[in-house]
Formats: sequence, structure tokens, C-alpha cells
Amino acid sequence: MKNTRRALGLGLLIFAVAAVACKHKQPDNRLIIVKAVWGDVQGEHTMDVTAKVAALVKDNALTVTANPVTLDDPAAFKVKKLIVQWSKDGILAKRHATEGETIVIRADEIPPKPRLLIQKAVYGELVSGKTIDVTSIVTDLVVDNTLAVKPGRGVFGDPASMEYKQLRVDYTFDGVAKTKTGGEDQLLTLP
Repeated sequence: MKNTRRALGLGLLIFAVAAVACKHKQPDNRLIIVKAVWGDVQGEHTMDVTAKVAALVKDNALTVTANPVTLDDPAAFKVKKLIVQWSKDGILAKRHATEGETIVIRADEIPPKPRLLIQKAVYGELVSGKTIDVTSIVTDLVVDNTLAVKPGRGVFGDPASMEYKQLRVDYTFDGVAKTKTGGEDQLLTLP
């Protein structure tokens, strides 16, 4: 009888542990707004609107129009854009909209896995080494697996005053490692 109770207790304990483990393996299908930035297209005058955008999530979906009425106006008289980084089921994605456009993320939508991943980005005078690490800035500029940036002091600062500067980006696209370099005030696009 004692062994039967012990075996039954052990069986219930194993069942409870297995149930908890299964619960933790279930995907988190909630829409999570990771970051939202609103400001001028050049990125000189921006503001974090993560809380405002997250408050607009209803029934696990988001609809937000990029306009100063909803999001305030960090760059008066300039064309603005909204970039929303979101996550669902542990996968990150970004959406962007220029002023007046609407971002819609459906309740049943799962973001595609990213194809373009920035490994390292440096900006400055590459030969002398007067550079700064701009990896996080460049990563934030990737939208829909593409990057389009015109490197300049307005975006990255000026690590080498009075010298010609370049942006070098080490990245992977579909798992293949590549590097691309673009000159100051020249459009650099990836892939």
C-alpha cells in the first residue's frame, strides 16, 4: 500500500512537471510592440512612441496611422516616417509608413524570418581607423529585409572631421556573408 501511494505520488509529480514543461514550450502568439520610432525621414528629429503604439494594439492586432495628431510632431514642416518593430511567436519584424500611411498588423499574422542581418557597421575614415561603430543604428534602419541609407554626419555624427568618410557594413543575406562600402552622402542599399 505504501509503495502504491509512493508510486502514485511520483507519477503525479512527473505528470505535473511534464505539464509545466509543455506549457512553456507553447508559442507566445501575442503581438508585442518592441520599439516604435516616429520622426523625419533623415532620422535627425525623432521620438520614441513605443508606448503610444503599443496602446493601440487591440485583439492581438494593430492599426496605426502615421500622423502628428496620433503621435505628436517631433519634426514640424518635414516629411516624417513611423517605424514599428514588432514580435510574434519570438520572431522580430519591422513595418514602416510615411506620414499619412497606415500600418496594419493582423491578429493571425506571423512575421517572416529575417533574411538580412547586420553583423557589424562602421562609419568614418576607414584607412586611418578614425571610425565609430554604428551597428545598432544601421540595424534599426533595416526594414523589410532591405537597407537604404545615405551615410553622413546627420545620421552617424562626424568621427573624422574634414576627412572623406565611408560606411562599411558586414552583413549576411540568406545566410551568406557579404560586405559593402558606401561613400559619404551616397546612397548605400542592401542587399
